[in-house]
Amino acid sequence: MENKKPDSINYSLIKSSRKSIGIIVNSDGSVVVRAPQRATKKEIDDVINKRIDWILKHQKKFEQLGPAYSKWEFVDGEKHLLLGNEYVLRVNTGAFNTVRLNGKFIDVVCNNESMVKPLMVKWYTLKANEMMPDIIMPVVNQFKSKYHRSPAKISLKNMKSRWGSCSSKANISMNIKLIKSTRSCIEYVMAHELCHLIQMNHSKNYYTLLTEFMPDWRERKKELDHFMR
Repeated sequence: MENKKPDSINYSLIKSSRKSIGIIVNSDGSVVVRAPQRATKKEIDDVINKRIDWILKHQKKFEQLGPAYSKWEFVDGEKHLLLGNEYVLRVNTGAFNTVRLNGKFIDVVCNNESMVKPLMVKWYTLKANEMMPDIIMPVVNQFKSKYHRSPAKISLKNMKSRWGSCSSKANISMNIKLIKSTRSCIEYVMAHELCHLIQMNHSKNYYTLLTEFMPDWRERKKELDHFMR
């Protein structure tokens, strides 16, 4: 359901069994309002009017950041990332399926355009396995030297909703998609998970440890949020 207010704020409305009215501004600037089933249009509009400055502020922030890289469609001319650098995707028809980095371009050759996305996913997986170990191992060694702790196992995985994880058995997993972000971001995620070897939570003590090990982690996290939103 789409609604348009006189002040040009457009929003999608989702009603559910929740008890309060909530507002979300997505990275593409779209606004989603979640409201109780019984909420009236006036009640919803009143909440939006009270928070309109907050909505506009976040829309402006996302506009300044540029397009969200998470919205890739894998079409010719689209910009893609590798270690934080932008490359233009060039799609050509050919008998053999290949992906090749060529200067500031990623050249994909395939016999059917429906193959572009799976070919790119496979290519990113190969690049992650090739490049990420050299980025994360110095961080692991530094942590081991300082705190005498190290992971039992490190895996690179295609994860849907996490950049990394650390199990109670000291197994750390890193998201393959991180290869699209910068070295600095990848180092931050590894540091974040390594600290869970000592603090298996997100308590004050955990963040004290993370800050001690990587003082600029907040700046790195902001960078990650920019590249991977």
